[in-house]
Amino acid sequence: MTSAVLQRARGWFSLTAKLRDGATVCGDLEQGGCCRLLFPRVDKGALEAVTVNISGGIAGGDRIEGRIICSPDTELLVTSQAAERVYRARTVDKPSEILTSCHIAAQARLDWIPHGTIFFDGSQLRRHMTVEMEASSSFLFLESRMFGRIGSGEVMQVLNLRDRLTVRRNGRLILEDLLRLESPDVATLLGQKAIANDQFAIATLVLVSPVAEGLLVPVREKLEAVGPHEFAASAWNGMLIIRGVASSGWLLEKTIRQILPVLRDGRPMPATWRS
Repeated sequence: MTSAVLQRARGWFSLTAKLRDGATVCGDLEQGGCCRLLFPRVDKGALEAVTVNISGGIAGGDRIEGRIICSPDTELLVTSQAAERVYRARTVDKPSEILTSCHIAAQARLDWIPHGTIFFDGSQLRRHMTVEMEASSSFLFLESRMFGRIGSGEVMQVLNLRDRLTVRRNGRLILEDLLRLESPDVATLLGQKAIANDQFAIATLVLVSPVAEGLLVPVREKLEAVGPHEFAASAWNGMLIIRGVASSGWLLEKTIRQILPVLRDGRPMPATWRS
């Protein structure tokens, strides 16, 4: 008996931020399939874009492609409407794909701050973000992941995930970060003390900026002030990288909300993050 061929979601977007009268505005914009971009009203000067997946989540075989271009001296923040969900895939399905390319010109800033990704048991995903930037530009990246629906009592077993970030500065590769979790028993794997110590929510924050290394001490001080946590920060070569784990997505986000104002020099939280 052959498996039914199911309809798969396809989505794409392309956004160029440009400078007009000293403020960042939307230049070229393309969107199609299951992808939409919304632009909430924010303080004058910066541009904020909210990604929306109108298909309601990611299923096996779905494919989403995005392109972001920040022109010189622009400031763009990209967030998401809500947490993305990656649903269980059939064994005959190909992994879902999310591919995003970013170009950040001189003196420009791109903050990529989506809500987290929730992986259902049996999900499959290949996600890759590539960033080309200049030495004078800045890039802030956040990715938080929740393995299983903890509140529903789901135990994560099967997962097929490759989540990759590639950053080049002035044409030179400076960061290649790959999370690879391909296991028939994810709960046991994450339960190991050297991996996640039974914590099923993890986060990675990356800041590449001329001021990144100078923020290491303030970030560590903030982490100490917010109380018990399992986060660590390090800085080198114009980069600041923070990694953390927590027992739930909400506890993970509480710490992230304390860190982001430091990394964003006091800028307000994204519109969809405000409570």
